[in-house]
Amino acid sequence: MPMTPGYHTGGLLLHDPISAIEPLASMGYRCVTVRPRRGILSWEQGPAGDWWLRNPTIGTEADSWDRFLDEARLHRCQVVIDTESPFVLDREKAAMPSLADPDEDLVQATIDWCEHWIRMAERRPGTMLTLGSGVWPRDEFSPGLSESDLERLAARLESLVSYAEKRGVPIALRPATGQAISSVAEFERMCQWLSPSVDLGLAADLGEMVSAGEMPLGARLQRNAERLKLVYLCDHRWPGQPPRDLPLGTVGRDDAPIGTGELTLRRVTETLGKMGFTGPVIARVEGHCEQGLRIPRLGMQHLLHCRWWRQACERA
Repeated sequence: MPMTPGYHTGGLLLHDPISAIEPLASMGYRCVTVRPRRGILSWEQGPAGDWWLRNPTIGTEADSWDRFLDEARLHRCQVVIDTESPFVLDREKAAMPSLADPDEDLVQATIDWCEHWIRMAERRPGTMLTLGSGVWPRDEFSPGLSESDLERLAARLESLVSYAEKRGVPIALRPATGQAISSVAEFERMCQWLSPSVDLGLAADLGEMVSAGEMPLGARLQRNAERLKLVYLCDHRWPGQPPRDLPLGTVGRDDAPIGTGELTLRRVTETLGKMGFTGPVIARVEGHCEQGLRIPRLGMQHLLHCRWWRQACERA
């Protein structure tokens, strides 16, 4: 079974995710990733107080999620839930509390958010969930998390994995610059604190791997083949371009339209194909939503020149 070509609707912020599924499927994408946000597949009320905990599946959010799943089922698309949603837990703060934070009360909101979406994923067998470790301040030459931080993070991730496994939902961690786990190398280190039976997957973000200097990408992906559950296929803007003034931990801050950045995506898809990778490979282009469906369409046209991607689309 080949990889599953997909697209991240986070790059289509001016479109309703439900109505975006049909055109994406017609382009050849067979998996859609959605990031819930205020008013869109999420609670407009926000988590202030405990209203959303007492009523986790009622109202317009539940209705819109069911409609999203129905549309995905109609077009035979797999679903991936990206839980790294800004401003859903706090209208003033983009980032959620880190899973490595020592404040148990503070981090519980992040855990509750992830558990809610695990329950929502359970409604459609095969749905996958990705999460981040959360923004973690560090000095320029900081070695990263201490052993006590890693133990705390590992314990919380083990709890989430156990919660998800009982519901048949695979979950994967996305390392990202500025977060507690900022690179695939740090993910490898953190896994040493997990029990051997804990099936925590890796959601490899190519843009973040480039930012962390994890080149060549193919070798790093092959080394983590056993845990690799999903790949966010992002082209990375060329060095020297003016930086975007975005909050720390913003997803896709260096994304460029597929085929216009510095990555040779053909090599990456070839590596995944030769590895026999069968999970979702999600094209993601953040920051260009004003161009609408033109961006995923151009992305598919470029990626069809990659033999392994083309074969995956044909078999799907």
